[in-house]
Amino acid sequence: MPRVSPALLRALALIALAGGCSTSSTNSGTEAAAGAGGKASGGAPAGGQSGHDAGAGGVAGASGATDARIDAPSDGASDRGAGGAAGTSGACKRGIATNTAPGAAFFPSVGWWYDWSPRVAGAGSALEFDPMIWGSMDLNATLPALTRYLLGFNEPNFHAQSNLTAQQAAADWPMLEAKATAASAALVSPAVNFCGPATSCNGTSPYQYLRDFFAACAGCRVDHIAVHWYNCDLPSLVDYLEPGGSLEGFEQFGKPIWLTEFSCDGTKTAADQEAFMRAAIPYLESNPHVFRYSWFSADPIPNARLVNSDGSPTALGQVYVSLPGGCH
Repeated sequence: MPRVSPALLRALALIALAGGCSTSSTNSGTEAAAGAGGKASGGAPAGGQSGHDAGAGGVAGASGATDARIDAPSDGASDRGAGGAAGTSGACKRGIATNTAPGAAFFPSVGWWYDWSPRVAGAGSALEFDPMIWGSMDLNATLPALTRYLLGFNEPNFHAQSNLTAQQAAADWPMLEAKATAASAALVSPAVNFCGPATSCNGTSPYQYLRDFFAACAGCRVDHIAVHWYNCDLPSLVDYLEPGGSLEGFEQFGKPIWLTEFSCDGTKTAADQEAFMRAAIPYLESNPHVFRYSWFSADPIPNARLVNSDGSPTALGQVYVSLPGGCH
C-alpha cells in the first residue's frame, strides 16, 4: 500500500525535526513538536521525541500512526469484514490502535480498537471496532454495521499522512457527517499532532489546525476531538492536553478528547514503554475530559506492540490489560 513510503518519510522528517519548527512553545521545544505527527504509518517515527523537543507534544510520534495503515493487510477495504462486536464497550475508555485484531484476552479491560481503515480486515474481534475515514480516498467507503463512533482524517496536517489543509478537510467533512448520521454514530474530529518541518506540513500546530478547521467548517457536526502524542513522560502529556502550562491544551475546544495514538517513540526501550504506560493510564482514566484513549501498537515501534500476530497479548499487552480502569 502506498502509505508505507510516507511512514519512512515521516521518520526522516522527525529526525530533521529537531531543528525545527517552532510551534507553540513547549518546554523546550515546540519545534520538535512540529515534527511529531506521523501516521500509523509506521508508528511514531523515531519521533522526535527526544525529550522536550519532540515534545511539544510528542509530536514526533504522531507520525507513527498514520502509516500504521501501511501495515494493513493488502486485501483492501472491500474485503474487510464487519468489525468487532459493537456493543461490548459501555463506558470503556481503553482501546488499541493496531493492525491486528485483539483477541478475547483483552476484554473487558480493553473495550475497543481501530486499524486506520473504514472496515476491519479479517474475522474481527470481540471488542468494539471503530472505523476511520483515513483520508480523501476513503470518502466513499461503506461503514460496518453497528458503528458507534466514526473517526475522522488521520493527521491531515502531515503531508506524509492524509495531507489535507484545514479548509480541504472542512470541505470534505459533510460526507463524514452524512455517514455518521446514517449510522447513528458519534463523529470524531481529524486526529492531529505537532508537525515539522513546516515545509512538510499543512501547519505545524495541532491547536491552530483545529481552530482553522472549525472556522472553515462553521455549523459542522464534530462530537469529539482526536489527538496523538509520542513524548515519553507524563508531565508533557498533561501539558499537551490541559490548559495552563507551556502548551495550549485541547480543552479549549469544549469537546470530549480521544487520545487515539500514544506511546514512547521508537528510540525508547521496552522498559521505557512500560514505565510511561504505568504513569499515563491512571491519569487518562481519571481525567474527566479524556473520553477514550488507545495505545499505539504497530510498526515502526515494535517494542510498543500490545498484540501478537494471533491476537493474544504481548508482555506489554498483559501490563495494559492488568492496569486498573477499562470498562465499567
